[in-house]
Amino acid sequence: MNKVVNLYKPKGPTSFDMVQRVKGILGVKKAGHIGTLDPEAEGMLPICLNRSTRIIPFLTSQFKVYEAEMKLGTATDTQDATGAVIAEGSDEHVDENLLRATLKEFEGPQNQIPPMYSAKKKNGIPLYKLARSGITIDRNPVPIHIYSIDLISKNADRASISVQCSSGTYIRTLCNDIGERMGCFAHMSKLIRTQVGIFKRETSITLETLERAVKDGEVSSVLMHQEDALKFLPAVIIKNEFSKLITNGIALSRKFIESVSEPTRPEAFYRAVAEDGQLLAIVESKYNEIDFAALEPEAVAFKIKRVLV
Repeated sequence: MNKVVNLYKPKGPTSFDMVQRVKGILGVKKAGHIGTLDPEAEGMLPICLNRSTRIIPFLTSQFKVYEAEMKLGTATDTQDATGAVIAEGSDEHVDENLLRATLKEFEGPQNQIPPMYSAKKKNGIPLYKLARSGITIDRNPVPIHIYSIDLISKNADRASISVQCSSGTYIRTLCNDIGERMGCFAHMSKLIRTQVGIFKRETSITLETLERAVKDGEVSSVLMHQEDALKFLPAVIIKNEFSKLITNGIALSRKFIESVSEPTRPEAFYRAVAEDGQLLAIVESKYNEIDFAALEPEAVAFKIKRVLV
């Protein structure tokens, strides 16, 4: 059970609710989800089980893909359909051409101010608790990256968009900002997360599928090995004779390494894999490609970030 559930969350329950349901179905003591989804949102919510929870920090940074619906003409205090209307404007001038042009303006690296109705904390208190008490505080902009944003369709005052973005992006805020940019106001009326890095909707399962697999004794067939969940990371192949040292937390000297699947980059994460294929640890590179090639055999090339065996 040290595996990952590629779970599809329906609209309604919280992300915490889904984790508790999975723990109950599988009888595991420890589980954690990758990226939070609001109760009103649906889609990909990968859940790591038992010892695989150790890889959550390395999975949360993966890109996300969303399909969102915007309602044009109104802004709300929560930036989605659950909030109270705080501004109204005419969307009569908004056609597909204006929408497409405006969306392109939001592509690329930028800073985004997190919404008050979010789980981000100030002095240990979630912002949404302050917001519900009528308190609004200044929030520091957070760097995000919109890799692509495209119009799917427009029907009357509803516009559907597809967004591929970095972790930490608030689609609610993006919809709000798009509405302001077009001069009509807008809020997010629907959200589906279709992908979290390597976790895709086509290969996801529901709670019902998971329950059925347990009942039929086929649960292993619907769970993902943590080795597969980490395959997006480049590999550092460790000579078998040094594998035990890695599992004891010893940093990787140059002489430990048989090969590296991609050029090294400072502070980048890699999978440390033994020659026999065993996943040993997640490690962090200390050098660029040129400096790595010039290292002496005893020099430390990678730092251990997480031992996985």
